[in-house]
Amino acid sequence: MRIGIIGAGHAGVEAARHANSRGAEVVLFSQEAVYPYFRPRVVALAFGRTELEGMQLRPEKWYHDNGVDLRLDAPAVQIDVHAKAVAAGGKEEVFDALIIAAGASPVLLAFIQEFPNDVIPLWSANASLAIRERLRTTRNLVIIGGGISGIESALYAREAGIDVTVVEKMERPMAMQFGPRATAVLGRWLHDKGVRLLTGRYAVTMSRKNDRLNLTLDDAGELPCDLVLTTVGATRKLGLFQKAGIKTDKGIVVDEYLQTSVPGVFACGDIAQRDHLRTATVLRAHQHGRCAADNTIAFLQGRPLSHVPEPVSPLSFKHTDVEFHSVGRPAGDDLEERVLSDDGKHVYRSILLENGVLRGVQMIGSRENFQQLADSLDQTWQGAT
Repeated sequence: MRIGIIGAGHAGVEAARHANSRGAEVVLFSQEAVYPYFRPRVVALAFGRTELEGMQLRPEKWYHDNGVDLRLDAPAVQIDVHAKAVAAGGKEEVFDALIIAAGASPVLLAFIQEFPNDVIPLWSANASLAIRERLRTTRNLVIIGGGISGIESALYAREAGIDVTVVEKMERPMAMQFGPRATAVLGRWLHDKGVRLLTGRYAVTMSRKNDRLNLTLDDAGELPCDLVLTTVGATRKLGLFQKAGIKTDKGIVVDEYLQTSVPGVFACGDIAQRDHLRTATVLRAHQHGRCAADNTIAFLQGRPLSHVPEPVSPLSFKHTDVEFHSVGRPAGDDLEERVLSDDGKHVYRSILLENGVLRGVQMIGSRENFQQLADSLDQTWQGAT
């Protein structure tokens, strides 16, 4: 069995590991020139808190010892799904089956093309290294996007003595993970750390005046700065797969087995769309990779495919004395929010109930009983503190 895997992020590397352990010959195509790495650490890399070698998912020797043929700097440029052929790195190869784990790409703001060295999406290792170099002379930083990467970047920047403003288009930061009361506490944490947070605002354009950048917002407000980082979401590049005849929507459409519209071609991780797109946590990416490998091998051996469950993926973040954790739904008209603790300043813990069933957990400044509650998600709530 010879399996070609397109994409060497968390899902792709895990699919390669698992397929190889099941006796398959694996070729793993990476569009990046560096060894696959732990992507959530790109923020730490940008701010000098880690080095690239320490982020590797597997050491270089592992690929050789485990028979995984890793092709660096070899993005797929053409796919023939019927022949199971992939053109990458200047040559075309034929496989028995394919796994697409091509991940996602950052959303790019319109004015990035005009200022490519000054407006940098915080996404890849190469981008992080470019940001690190620029931070040496940065005194005033603007971060567009108030999600977890934006907040982590802001905290690192403040520790480095950099003035930082976070611009978030939604009315509160991390609105997809936390309700209004929890984000109010998070906002107090950021304010106390010296982070300026502008919500309900978005960037419109940028200009340069006297070697300083000037970011203009939708309300005509202006933010002078030395560097802009963007963390405004992800998109999926689907053109290659659409051209190959694979069914796509916002991602590559897969069934409950992670199989695409083409038999023998599977997709996993960020690019795979079952009912709707989900951003793949590391946990989900690993599970997707393993399940995609299992079902690919089952397909090649003529065995029934196995249903792939969607794991519950909590979000957890801790940085010195700032921490927050969430799982499930953060708010909704049909949910009852029950406060477990609230010190009126920096600690807030609550659960979200739907007819007595636990649907969400959110904690700011504490992790007390978080795992116990997360393990009880979608069960009748028996009472916890």
